[in-house]
Amino acid sequence: MKRLFFLAALVSLSCISCKAKKEAAKTTESAPPAANLAATQESPKTYRLIVSFKSKGAGTPSEKRAAFLKYVDNHPQKPSYQTVLWGREGETDYCFDLAELASKKDQVLFLEEVKRITTGSDLIDISENAECQHKGR
Repeated sequence: MKRLFFLAALVSLSCISCKAKKEAAKTTESAPPAANLAATQESPKTYRLIVSFKSKGAGTPSEKRAAFLKYVDNHPQKPSYQTVLWGREGETDYCFDLAELASKKDQVLFLEEVKRITTGSDLIDISENAECQHKGR
């Protein structure tokens, strides 16, 4: 008789605890936080050109970076860009909209020249029509 009473008490206790866990899970899943809702509605910005200078322990290629920045700064149409510093050894992304370059021909010429300047280094990545991958420090 004691065993039967003990078994019935154990079964009813486990049923009550399972029901409480299910109700708690339902309340947390049904109401997403407002911060997450705003983040999912905001679409990421796509840039026409992204030039990323990387490092493998000895810094980024400074000569290539200097030549690249000289070309960009001396360009007659002065394309604007966003600089994203993301590493400890000078790792940087340069994200260009290229809105200042009105024609597609000007954009293609700019892209070709940037690729020519940055060739020969495995520490430089060039991406087109993509998001800035790094968020910065």
